[in-house]
Formats: sequence, structure tokens, C-alpha cells
Amino acid sequence: AVAEALGQFAAPLELDRTELDFRRVFVSAPDVLGRTLSDLDLDHRFGAQVTRVRRGDVELLATPELILQPGDRVRVVAPRTALPAVARFLGDSYRALAEVDIVTVGIGIALGIALGQLALSLGGGVTLQLGLAGGPLVVGLLLGRVGRTGQLLWTMPYSANLTLRQLGLVLFFAGVGTRAGAGFAATVAAGTSGPLLVTGAAVTLLTAGLAASPLSRRWLGVDAAAQLGRLAGLHTQPAALAVATDLAPEESVGQGYAAVFPLATLGKILVVEVLLVWLGRP
Repeated sequence: AVAEALGQFAAPLELDRTELDFRRVFVSAPDVLGRTLSDLDLDHRFGAQVTRVRRGDVELLATPELILQPGDRVRVVAPRTALPAVARFLGDSYRALAEVDIVTVGIGIALGIALGQLALSLGGGVTLQLGLAGGPLVVGLLLGRVGRTGQLLWTMPYSANLTLRQLGLVLFFAGVGTRAGAGFAATVAAGTSGPLLVTGAAVTLLTAGLAASPLSRRWLGVDAAAQLGRLAGLHTQPAALAVATDLAPEESVGQGYAAVFPLATLGKILVVEVLLVWLGRP
């Protein structure tokens, strides 16, 4: 009855591709990155529609306000003759997705270092300085929010992002180990490490238990994987993030970490500044 009311039954698109066809296309062209789907106007250009966007391992609904990022894979439905032109317009280059724009990375690092060196006077001889940790973090957040400035794209491909993330984690562990090894060995030899280890473990387990409890998950309305990421971000611990990612290899882990880590890091920087002033140290 429904078919009679609406008209002739049409075969599914995946079975009948005589006029329309669909395919996955990598988004890599510089001119389309950082722009919304409505800005691209694929319907009027090619008679094409984007139905899904896959970012990493997450499938996103292709809304007009969705901003395309390097490494996105879009599912395009278009006339068969228009698909090659759509692919050229979007880029469809896997090689381009593995490249990092040195210019934008260098500008971002330089701006972050410059911001970190600025000293804000709070009166009474007290100054606040973000340093090499807070400055690049704040600049990265601002540039990530802007997304694009003219021909400069402030986001990097997903694959390159993962590579730099893993490399940064390895360098972080190497730096912490080489700098803290001698002091840790001396502390253990002096016999004063016991109370420090017990206190640190108690604080970590207490905050971890509160953050990962079922009551907390129900109150925050997030799943267990995102909660693991938020817990790692709360401690500003890349090592904890690596463990959480291995335990729950889902995108929500990284999203939870990214949602908490910037605020937690800036909070620690401010607390250190306040403690130094309170203790009367320069």
C-alpha cells in the first residue's frame, strides 16, 4: 500500500548505480580544509551530497555546519560522471594527509613561546607567567578554535597528529626519566620515599575512585571510556592516557582527555604561582 501511494519502487542505490554512485573520498585539498560543508556548495557545483564523514574511527553525520578537517573521509553521493571531479575538488590524496605544514607549526610554536614569556603584573611585585608549558597550550587552543586564517590551516592531519602524539609521549618519558632518575635514586637510598609514595598513591586512588565511580558517570553523563580520558586529563598525565587508550581504544578517551587537560594544566600553573607568592619565594 505504501509503494502504491508513493510511486514505483526503486532499487537500493548500492544495487543500481546507472545514474547515481557513491564512494569514500579523502579530504586533503588545502582550499576545502577548515571550511563547512555548506561553504563548499557541492550540490550546486557537482550535484553531489555528503552523507557521512568519518573522522578517525568516529562516524559523523554530515550537517551543513560540519567543518572538514585534514584526514576526514567523506561519503559522497553524486552522478557517476561527476564523481571524478568531486574527488579532485576534495583532494583524495592519502600522501598529503601524512605531511605536516612546517610554516603553521613553526608560527604556532613561536607565538606560544612569546606568550609564555609575557609577565602579567598582579600588583605588589607579584607577576604571573605561563611559561613554556602554558603559553603554547593557550595558543594551540586559540588556533585550534580559529581553524583557518586565509591560506594558513591551523589543524594537522589525523595520522600526523597521532604520530606526533606518540613521539611526544616517548620524548616526555625519556626527559622525565633522565632528569628524575638521580633524584629518585637518592630519595630511595635516604629512606624517605615511603611516606611520599604512600601519600601520592592515596591521592591518586582517591581522585581516580571519585572520577570513575558509577555515581560520577551518571552525574556527568559520559561513558566509561570518556571518563578514563577525563581522569588522565585531570592528572595531566600522558602516561595515564596511553594506558587508558590501550584499555579502551575508542575516540571518546582522547576527547575526554582533551576536554579536561588544558584547564587542569593551566590550573596547576596558577596554583604554583600562588604557592610561590604565599611561601614568600621570588
